[in-house]
Amino acid sequence: MKDSLSPLLYRLPLLWLALFISLPTLAATVKGKVQDTFSEPLVGAQVVVQNSSKFATVGLDGSYQLTDLQVGTYTLSVAYLGHKPLTRIIEINSANQTIILDLQLEQQHKELHEVTITGSAPRGTEVEARQMERLSPNTINVVSAKAIALSPDVSVANVVQRVSGLTIERNSNGDPQYALVRGMDKRYSYTLVNGIKIPSPDNKNRYVPLDIFPAALLDRLEVYKSLTADREGDAIAGGVNMAMKSAPEYLEIKADLQLGYNYINLLEGFDQFNTAVIKEQSPRDIYGAAYQAQAGDFTRKNLETKNIAPLPDMLSTVSVGNRFFSDKLGVMLGSSFQNAYRGTKSIWFDAETERFGTNQPALRELQERHYSTQQIRFANHGRLDYRLNSNHRLNLYTGYYRLVNNEAREIRTTMLDGRNYNPAAGNAILAYSTRTRVTRQNILNSTLQGEHQLLAPLLLDWSVVYSSASSSRPDNARFSCNGELRDFVEQPVNVERRSPRQWERNSDTDLSGFLNLQLKPEHWNGNLVKAGAMYRSKDRDNYFNRYLFDPNPGRQVQGEHWDKFSDISWEVVNPAGSANDELNYKATENILAYYALGQLNILNTDINAGVRVEQTRQGYTLKTPKEFQTPDSTQIYTDILPSLSLKHRLNQAMNIRFSYYKAISRPGFFEVVPYVLEEDGYDEVGNAKLNRVRADNFDLRWEFFPTATDQLLAGVFYKRIQDPIEYAVVRQGVNNEPVIKPDNYGTAYNYGLELDFCKYFNRIGLKGNYTYTHSRITTTKALRTREDLNDPSSQLTVINVEQARPLQGQANHIGNVSLLYKNQERGLDAQLAFVYTGERLETISPFLDNDMYSRPITQVDLSVEKRISKKAEVFVKALNLLNSPYEVYIKKPVYQEEGKTIAYPYQTNMNTRTLIRRDEYYQSVRAGVRLTF
Repeated sequence: MKDSLSPLLYRLPLLWLALFISLPTLAATVKGKVQDTFSEPLVGAQVVVQNSSKFATVGLDGSYQLTDLQVGTYTLSVAYLGHKPLTRIIEINSANQTIILDLQLEQQHKELHEVTITGSAPRGTEVEARQMERLSPNTINVVSAKAIALSPDVSVANVVQRVSGLTIERNSNGDPQYALVRGMDKRYSYTLVNGIKIPSPDNKNRYVPLDIFPAALLDRLEVYKSLTADREGDAIAGGVNMAMKSAPEYLEIKADLQLGYNYINLLEGFDQFNTAVIKEQSPRDIYGAAYQAQAGDFTRKNLETKNIAPLPDMLSTVSVGNRFFSDKLGVMLGSSFQNAYRGTKSIWFDAETERFGTNQPALRELQERHYSTQQIRFANHGRLDYRLNSNHRLNLYTGYYRLVNNEAREIRTTMLDGRNYNPAAGNAILAYSTRTRVTRQNILNSTLQGEHQLLAPLLLDWSVVYSSASSSRPDNARFSCNGELRDFVEQPVNVERRSPRQWERNSDTDLSGFLNLQLKPEHWNGNLVKAGAMYRSKDRDNYFNRYLFDPNPGRQVQGEHWDKFSDISWEVVNPAGSANDELNYKATENILAYYALGQLNILNTDINAGVRVEQTRQGYTLKTPKEFQTPDSTQIYTDILPSLSLKHRLNQAMNIRFSYYKAISRPGFFEVVPYVLEEDGYDEVGNAKLNRVRADNFDLRWEFFPTATDQLLAGVFYKRIQDPIEYAVVRQGVNNEPVIKPDNYGTAYNYGLELDFCKYFNRIGLKGNYTYTHSRITTTKALRTREDLNDPSSQLTVINVEQARPLQGQANHIGNVSLLYKNQERGLDAQLAFVYTGERLETISPFLDNDMYSRPITQVDLSVEKRISKKAEVFVKALNLLNSPYEVYIKKPVYQEEGKTIAYPYQTNMNTRTLIRRDEYYQSVRAGVRLTF
């Protein structure tokens, strides 16, 4: 027995040692949060245990944790740029102790001769964004510069799609261009720079393309969803305000350089054309109105395209800011340059919906398109502020933004409705088209502002603004030719079709003045009264000239008469051009507005009530009117716009707010011109009697801000819209012919709900929003039917019927989710962003049940950043990872002739719906480096 126990006894010390090692070591933990005086998490700060190697990095939610501390006394220190260092001594009395220690760092204040900068929420941070949402008298959403920097977004148009209740309208390259607020058309919102409305470079409308503004120059993006009386009243849906970078408190130098590539250019190549040969002026401009243009006056080299492998995209931004003269003068200068090569692979179906009296879309053509667009963005930005003394301050902002699109479009058209179309035998009539155009858009804004504390309770501020916007499209050229597919082989093409060349340009100039006076005595406990006035004078000039060309002789075959476009012989059909086109007009608009409001706090409720009066004088003058046209017209009207905002503080972290405001939307400049545009279906005409739109708007929102960066918002909205402007079929003229015309249509309704949340953990952040929108309007539709429904051979007739539908651009469901990761120890940041847009009404058809809808689309983007030094980081951004296509369809089956069934290409669900358009943009990737000093 003893012998059998001996080995075990010998091993007992080893077993006890192994058991001891395997037991958890008892050690203390110190944890808490590191914040500034505004409860902003000081993300990335390090809590250091002095005289040791232990430290902890502050996470996204401001938390830190120090572990494995033994019994004893420790000195903890923490420092953060722009804040006073902090030291704390702690004592650990037991090995299993947990100490909760929150650390709050004060900002370093700069003492000027007569001014003390006491600080506000740190500029461009998430806490500033949440603070603005919480304290604003109106309903707003704010995207911070910090959130923009981490996102994959290049332009402001990319940023707005991540805001609750906002969708975007894309251009032909798939890039976001216009913002649609709460499912309402872009006409119902306005765009501001530093709170000042800017003009549009569009040749017909008021709305501003947001893709012209680089996101890197923003301090923050604000979206107004309700208005107070001190804001301009022509924003029924809301407004988008770009707060541009301002001078920092310390020297700040930031620069980044990005290179990237679009995958579609590897698959399809890039069609390039010579932009240097394009003449900026038409022959009429060069030689005078009486000149008869000849074919030799026009270059032909701009219509010759070459498929190439383009250079990588390049994007760069630099900004420099500092304060001078004892910090009285602040300067911020910034510049951005972007050169990108974008492509789109697209199919379009031309569908005729009235020909057979079945009210079903009959396919006429299939167009296979390839777009190649070189985008060049350039921006210069300067902002100065000068503090004269503690009571007087001046600000000057000047921004210049330019977007150039060099676009080549190649189309291969297959005729689907002729006897020659036989896909099984490989026979079809074909057509080819090349279009090249250069579009240059410019926006300039210069604003001088002053703030003056006249007396202790009286504040006066003023602004003088010069803004201009312009667009030019010189020698927009198109070339078409015919061909044939015979036994699956494409035959030589011939030129026998008319081709246009046109020059377009427009300019818009605004001169504005603002004056505001605020009375806020100290014994009023934060209550105030405010009054002000605004005057704006707007002048718009529009130019259009088009020449038409016929081949001479009438039929020229490639390979026999010509090889490249410059070999073709042409004659000018209209040598004098088309200077009498209705797009040649001048427009003016003068607005005088004044308001008064009061702000009162009663029982934890902030009340902001006011009224605004806007007097408008809007008119046009045709440069060369035709006999049947009214050469000029003027509308004069006055609107009284009341507003009321209530914000009740349930506790320090929770608000409930209600707002009401009345707003208007003025007609577009071109809509009131008596134009006639010849279209493939019905002609489109203007309406000089078009009225402005008026709307009553209601918002109710519950807000919860558990921390300075976390939030949960839930709200509902309702809009009653009087005289909305929509395009519909009407009958007019001597022959009572149907035309498409903008008009005011009764009353429309738009309502919905919004949810918005943001939550940060130590290294993980989750942000998202969801919006449900429902709208309804009734307009006139055309229905072409048989006089005798039982007799398919009876004569076709057109009747008008009323149909209810959503507002154009509205999607019932919109959602955004962003997953963020931040590892301070490794200097790693990442964001995975999802954007979902539900089915949306894209295009209004003049025919019953033939409106066009876009399919739901989900876009996924990824951004990863890695810090490689204290001043440098590298990053990779990938967009449209799923290659989500943009598809538009009619909710009716494809028309098939009786006894025939044709399997049309790309029509995978032709028995239930008709595909009209499908665009693919493919993935794009950018990599870059960012420097911060």
